Amino acid sequence: MKKILTTLLFSLISFTPVLAAKPEINCGWLPGCDDNSTSSSGHSDGPIEFVVHIIGELIQYVAVLAVIVLMISGIMYLVSGWEEEKVKKAKTWIIWSLVWVLLSISAWTIINLINNITITL
Repeated sequence: MKKILTTLLFSLISFTPVLAAKPEINCGWLPGCDDNSTSSSGHSDGPIEFVVHIIGELIQYVAVLAVIVLMISGIMYLVSGWEEEKVKKAKTWIIWSLVWVLLSISAWTIINLINNITITL
């Protein structure tokens, strides 16, 4: 058990730099969004900026949660004792956590692609 917890701890530490780089969302291409309007607390003022900020935060938390679930499901697979039902449950968890990791990476990529688009009228 000590070896499993040590491996889990080192895995979390190794993912920290990757997950700390949350996507910066530039909502300047949305109508009604003003990136330059910030209040004295440093937060954007409008409702669109608020929603954009929340989406960026959610992507980061989903990615962290998906990686944690992936590690937990790997541990479930290791300690299943090759019982068919436990192995099946662990494999299902592994598949769904990989889906969520891919979705969060895709969302991060799409946001960065949109941020690089400049629209001139």
